[in-house]
Amino acid sequence: MRSRRTVSLWAGCLALLFSVYRLTMAPSLTWAHHGADGGDLIVAALRGSIPHPPGFPTYLPLAGLFVHLPWGDAAWRLNLLSAMAAAAAAGLGAAACDLALRPQSPLVAASAGLALGLTPLLWSQALITEVYALATLFAALVAWLVVRGGHAGLLGLAWGLGMGVHPTLLFLAPLVVWAVWGEGRRLAWASLAALLGWGLAYGLLLPLWSRSPSPWGDVTTLAGWWDLVSGRLYRGYLFALPFAAWPQRVVALLGTLARQFTPIGALLAVMGWVHLWRERRPFAIVAGLSLSAFGLYAVGYNTADSLLYLTPALPLAAIWLGMGLQRVEMWLREQMGWGSWLLLLLPLAQVFLFWREMDVSADWAAVTWARRTLAESPPQAVLVTAQDAHTFALWYLHDGLGERPDVVVLDADLWAQPAYRGMVLDALGWEEGELPPSPEAAAEMTGRPVLLVDDDVNQAGNRRLEPWLGGQCLSASTRVDGRPRAPQARPRS
Repeated sequence: MRSRRTVSLWAGCLALLFSVYRLTMAPSLTWAHHGADGGDLIVAALRGSIPHPPGFPTYLPLAGLFVHLPWGDAAWRLNLLSAMAAAAAAGLGAAACDLALRPQSPLVAASAGLALGLTPLLWSQALITEVYALATLFAALVAWLVVRGGHAGLLGLAWGLGMGVHPTLLFLAPLVVWAVWGEGRRLAWASLAALLGWGLAYGLLLPLWSRSPSPWGDVTTLAGWWDLVSGRLYRGYLFALPFAAWPQRVVALLGTLARQFTPIGALLAVMGWVHLWRERRPFAIVAGLSLSAFGLYAVGYNTADSLLYLTPALPLAAIWLGMGLQRVEMWLREQMGWGSWLLLLLPLAQVFLFWREMDVSADWAAVTWARRTLAESPPQAVLVTAQDAHTFALWYLHDGLGERPDVVVLDADLWAQPAYRGMVLDALGWEEGELPPSPEAAAEMTGRPVLLVDDDVNQAGNRRLEPWLGGQCLSASTRVDGRPRAPQARPRS
């Protein structure tokens, strides 16, 4: 057991980390840091509907609790959920380092945990409404349970529920299987518990949460449920990156990983993995396989924000960083007999290097744009949108906060989904008859004024977008948010 002094040190570090998050957190809905999906998640939490595939069932109950807190608006409350989840992920990352290394100084684990929390990927997701901070928390929990040992059922349950936050946690399979391999009983317990966790998330929580119609599908039917949880709408992006663009994406991936802990921290993490290879080779192999699987998926997934799929892999890299920091600590003790506090220079450098880029505390662009768009719309208008950033921002104000109930927000690309088409036709007061050929036609045939929303999305905060996309990473008919572009959607004149 760690001493009370050590626990106090870790608690102080986490409090400082959470303070950094609070000072840089978005005040409401934001488009920064690839946060376009935030409005969809908030509306789902407010109305008891299902967000975009695969539905994120483990996220929804927590979001449902936080969205009713008495402070801030609904978006701020779910930003707060992300901040708390990221801070907890950093804490579990520090605990996993401590268990894996048993360092002489608690500052090794504290520095590794802080460095994890201050990586640009996790820090950016701690400030907005998204699922990646919570996914990283579950990944850190799985890593902690692996290095801690103990009951295989708890490990499998955490892993299964984690896949309910984001399905990419499937890539922790090498780590989980290695932890229970060699004992048939433990392997069976872990497998059953993982299936139970996944089943609780997707088979129970998702249908129970669906209290109002969802534009993404009907989970009350088996076919609709499977379409949603299997991500049918997005299957075309799996490893769809053109082969010619792979080298540039791989280079961008390596650059992104090297940047997370700063180049010096990246070198220390590589040194730590090499040391782990020498001392605990099986652990080094399975951890490397898991991180490589996250990276391969992120590279091959043909969207602009697929780099975020690396975020849940960062707790594994933090353990390697901890091993590298431990070697530095040993050198400091041998050479000077002191200096463990110098390890905190790494997270301090991250704060100075990344603060300005991460800070979205004054970002009201999404809310201002959506509120102005609604205010300038004529009565009974139909707003046809062509970008997720626009659609979800308008959903947040219109469906989530109840502003301008006379207006109908119509996403042109979702028109192809029967569930959404039915919801729109009901909102338009459509009478039974021949199905309109397009969303604009449906709106015009009801006599409402139709406004085609401008397609130019504010990408403030997504400063690392271009190097990741590369030359031909996205086809001309693909939107940067990942859904096919509707051919009839066009800018408003």
